[in-house]
Amino acid sequence: MTTFPLLQLPLLAMENVLCMLSPFELIDVSLTSSRAKKVIKNFSRTKETFPVSFSNGQHSILFQQGRTTWSYGFEKISHIAYIHPFNTIMMLYQTTQIMKFSEEPLKDIMKWFDYAREVLNCKINSVTLDLGCCTNENMQTIDWIAEQSNTLDYLTILNDGQDSDDDLKYLMERINVLKSLQLMVQHYKDEFRMEIPGKPNRLLIGNSKFVDYDQLLRLKSPVIILRKSILTNEEINRFLRSWMSCETHLELKAFEINISGPEAMNEIMDLPHEKTNDPEIVWAFKEYLMVGYVDNEMYTIKRCDGKKRATVTVWYRTQWSLYMVVH
Repeated sequence: MTTFPLLQLPLLAMENVLCMLSPFELIDVSLTSSRAKKVIKNFSRTKETFPVSFSNGQHSILFQQGRTTWSYGFEKISHIAYIHPFNTIMMLYQTTQIMKFSEEPLKDIMKWFDYAREVLNCKINSVTLDLGCCTNENMQTIDWIAEQSNTLDYLTILNDGQDSDDDLKYLMERINVLKSLQLMVQHYKDEFRMEIPGKPNRLLIGNSKFVDYDQLLRLKSPVIILRKSILTNEEINRFLRSWMSCETHLELKAFEINISGPEAMNEIMDLPHEKTNDPEIVWAFKEYLMVGYVDNEMYTIKRCDGKKRATVTVWYRTQWSLYMVVH
């Protein structure tokens, strides 16, 4: 095979070649020599970094650039591992995947990315964390993420099985989320309580039974979605009144919470309001809360400072919920 004298090219020509390489190819080049590693590191410092996603459940790292993604992971089952890149197109995304066999897949993907992070000058900005592992493994993973940065853009937390209350609290203490926090843990101890730190732009709690009325008032996210909530109709009414009186949630853009059904609106909307059918508001429900269509009455309420209005309706997705958008 004929070798390509990459490192002997003039600087501009060499950078043009490096710009055409994928993250995997850049890493491969960096492994050829200490000089090549230095060249790749210097090149990466001057270029826009790849957004990086990490999943502990899949033991994988995903790089993304536009509609192209590159996934690298480890698997304990040797017959489904493939060392050579596997290309596929899904949902208009072109994906290159490499999956390798490992006796310790989590440890090895961390080690692999530690090197990738060094040479590509990138960091993880999106994490899907399954807390169904043992506590020691959860703590190790959380510490590894936090050592790189205590701030993430996106964090999804999963657990359908064993108790992970302490691990979840530890995670919330160590990591701050800026854009989207999805807490999809399904089981907590009966007396479980936990504050949500920071102010992620979008907060979704799949099982919000630990969020009482007082904690709801402390949530600062512009978009708040609470499912499996234990809040009563009267408490939801009080929440709307607190917004109307400018007492809380001045930055709120959208709100969703489960209710018993459309009849609950009689008590919830026992406050000053107007009915509307504005099509622009219907679109706002789709944009913020992914409401497919609005076929129930819409109620508009006003904030006391006159600067904002909010419209409320109900819709059935997998359960009846109240939806509110601020405009």
